[in-house]
Amino acid sequence: MGLGGVEDPEAAHRRHRGIAMSPSGEVPGTPAPFDPRRYHESVTGDRTEVARHPPVCLYLEVTNRCNLLCTTCPRTYEELEPPADMSWDLFVSIVDQVPDLARAVLHGVGEPMLVANLPQMVRYLKERSVYVLFNTNGTVLSERNGRALIDAGLDELRVSLDASNRESFKAIRGRDYFGRIIRNVRAFRELQQREGLTRPQVSVWLTGLRETVEELPAFVKVAAEIGVKEVYLQRLVFFAESAIGKARPDQALFERLTQEEAAVVVDVFHGQWPRPAVLYRAVFAAWL
Repeated sequence: MGLGGVEDPEAAHRRHRGIAMSPSGEVPGTPAPFDPRRYHESVTGDRTEVARHPPVCLYLEVTNRCNLLCTTCPRTYEELEPPADMSWDLFVSIVDQVPDLARAVLHGVGEPMLVANLPQMVRYLKERSVYVLFNTNGTVLSERNGRALIDAGLDELRVSLDASNRESFKAIRGRDYFGRIIRNVRAFRELQQREGLTRPQVSVWLTGLRETVEELPAFVKVAAEIGVKEVYLQRLVFFAESAIGKARPDQALFERLTQEEAAVVVDVFHGQWPRPAVLYRAVFAAWL
């Protein structure tokens, strides 16, 4: 998504196993640290029509079902395909075809936590030493569901919040679930802190829209208040033609910031706003 990452002290705990690629794509004899969150940066050189090496990352859409009506998502406006979850047999057959798999992303257009056997999928991947993550809207992040993901070994949980208050959330996400998500994420972080758990690493995400960019300082503060130490401003994917909802060119910020909007991002990045008592770390896209 074009994010500019900043290494933090916990990154060492989130590193996978020693894999490195030379500019030609060859694997050296002595493995070097490999960050599965930024695996693509290890691959340089010319691309060929046929890949020289097996894939190391998979994006698996475990469901196309969702319980929100986001105004930035095409599935809100038309049924792209019949609602369905990925079967266990299909999941296993895909994973088993990729022996060098290092990173798996378990989301697509749907909400992964609606899938009953999601923890089983995470566990299957972790038994193969794969770094596992997915985005969630957080609506069904109950204590039971959260603990199941912890027990399965999930590495990273990305919460797509997209607003700093109830009114904006309802306008962007189509449902009045802001309070529920805030409670769910706060309770999950309290559970982790109580039990001294560092995984999954939790982050909250705000899609960069022209009408919500000014909420960025408040969004970071909300994250800090619920115990989340990573915040991401993510690029809007829009439709140049036949635009629907808010996924429109006029809402996009990437390479289109006004001076006022740029000032909001820069001020938050440099901490020029009232800081909450809770320590947090913010990571933002390279917008400027």
